[in-house]
Amino acid sequence: MGVVLRSLPVFLLFMVVLGGCGLQKEKKLDANDLHFAEFYGDYLARSGVAPKGKAVPYTDLTPAELDTLFARHGLNQKIFDAKLKAYSQDPQLWRAVLEHVQKELHHQQ
Repeated sequence: MGVVLRSLPVFLLFMVVLGGCGLQKEKKLDANDLHFAEFYGDYLARSGVAPKGKAVPYTDLTPAELDTLFARHGLNQKIFDAKLKAYSQDPQLWRAVLEHVQKELHHQQ
């Protein structure tokens, strides 16, 4: 589980690059996408993500902390993996999720 979450930044960069390659219509997020975005934003906040210019050390969440985070958001590894697979096949949707997460994190700061 930790390996998957540690690879998220690389996956994120890959998907943003892919998302920028196509000129497609903007995707609308459904309730499942918004739910995943809430989880991902929470994960990033707990991992030490900070606004530009503010230094915050990266924190590697323990397996127990990840399990707690999954439980808090009503997710499990199977659902998480399925969402990542879906987003890898739809870069525009992944980009929309990331933009939503970014806005929410900015509003929380």
